[in-house]
Amino acid sequence: MHRTFINKSYSTILSATKLAGINAKTIRSASFSKPVELHKRNWKENVVYLYQFKRTPVIPNLSPFCLKVETFLRAYNIKYEAMPTWTIRSKEGKLPFIELNGKQIADSQFIFFYLMKNFKIDEGLSAEQAAIARSVDRMIEGSTHHALTYFRNVENAHNVLNPNISGLPLPSFVINLFLLKRFKTTVLNRLKSEGTARHPRDAIIEILRRDIQALDGILGDKKFFMGIVPTTPDFTAFGHLATAYYLPFQQPITSLVDEEFPRIQNFLERMRTHYWVAQKSGFFDILRPENF
Repeated sequence: MHRTFINKSYSTILSATKLAGINAKTIRSASFSKPVELHKRNWKENVVYLYQFKRTPVIPNLSPFCLKVETFLRAYNIKYEAMPTWTIRSKEGKLPFIELNGKQIADSQFIFFYLMKNFKIDEGLSAEQAAIARSVDRMIEGSTHHALTYFRNVENAHNVLNPNISGLPLPSFVINLFLLKRFKTTVLNRLKSEGTARHPRDAIIEILRRDIQALDGILGDKKFFMGIVPTTPDFTAFGHLATAYYLPFQQPITSLVDEEFPRIQNFLERMRTHYWVAQKSGFFDILRPENF
């Protein structure tokens, strides 16, 4: 019986590793559900079907890419249906992905490109502003993301996988025995391959500090990075920073934002209250799914 339970849990365990932002190919994700061209057969025109990880007890989604896309959909009042899953993947093996009008699009930046084209969204940026916005977006996902991932998923692997935080449908003993070490090792190996984890801890903190300082400098006293309305870098920054900052355990991002970058803290709160209105019943549970 115990063996049967473990076998049934295996795909969920691999899915949790994917949640860390790990490429499915890296962990030989043969146990994931076999991808198909289209998961939503009876789709409605111009309704976005957003496939993403399931809600957690503390924030809407542990994946920065999932939170980024869903916040974008809310900001532009695009009709969508969340399709929470632990096992379904796009044909490229990715989450999040969307299905819209019979087409499947994966990878958050390509999702943005497609949504903007389909719904004729113009961010109203000059050529210079668009270049800055693109640079900010790529810095976050090419640098900041790796530093945040190190502190969240390596140093705090035991915290982030806690069912009370992750929402994983597995008992703690299964997580501790069969997932924790593999999860941490896989994330660490990916970050070593990328380069971040080859640096000492203090250097990774310095990378994170300088990235946030750059964001703070571009934000300035504006409401959003490019002015009075949010654009792509706002959704990207919120997705990546919020999925670390709002977790109920201490990380370098916590003290950096709270003590050194109050404008970034205000930005996160502004995005949260704009698009994820929730009654604050505690310090860390302000994004609780039941309040959506």
